[in-house]
Amino acid sequence: MIQLKPRPPIPATLKSKKVKEVKRQIAEKVERNNAINSKDFPSYWRNDDVKKTLWEHHNHKCCYCERKRDLKRESDVEHFRPKAAVTEDKEHDGYWWLAYEWDNYFFSCKLCNQAYKKNHFPLLPEGKRADKADDNLSEEKPVLIHPIDENPEKFIGFDWQHAKGVLVKGVGLDDNYRGHKTANELTGINDPIIMRERAEIIPELQGIAQILI
Repeated sequence: MIQLKPRPPIPATLKSKKVKEVKRQIAEKVERNNAINSKDFPSYWRNDDVKKTLWEHHNHKCCYCERKRDLKRESDVEHFRPKAAVTEDKEHDGYWWLAYEWDNYFFSCKLCNQAYKKNHFPLLPEGKRADKADDNLSEEKPVLIHPIDENPEKFIGFDWQHAKGVLVKGVGLDDNYRGHKTANELTGINDPIIMRERAEIIPELQGIAQILI
């Protein structure tokens, strides 16, 4: 997991009249205290201009595990803050007001998004969860490392020395265990499949190291 560059300009799809109308309808439903779910959110974020822009911005890699993924296969548009539910807070309706916000999107592999991240979004004990559009998100203190606003290298390192060409594991570096939980619980960074793929490049790295000596 590496720090990504600032986001490119917002794709046209997310500024369209259709998206604006959907956002209005969802806001009205919430105002009426009606329950919302994933069916209330048409998947405009999966349009080619949205997904392709993210894919190119991420150098064709998952924002979490860094595996290269094909644009059309094994890839998702990931909502950093989940749009319709929060696993850690059963009373929360999800960050519905961020469902079509460009700053809430990342390109990810299906393994990280669907097998690990899902609707998880835990906070540190001192964090205050936002539950409406005008709440201050900076007060939340998420456990999950943000791939743009934070440098993941401060939180996650990799154990290459003991890999023996079989597995390379991500290890947490911070006292708050954000790195550990991001690597082991919230993403697929330490999924066995990904650890094995990571180990396959050890010989190449050893060759580079020898050249640099």
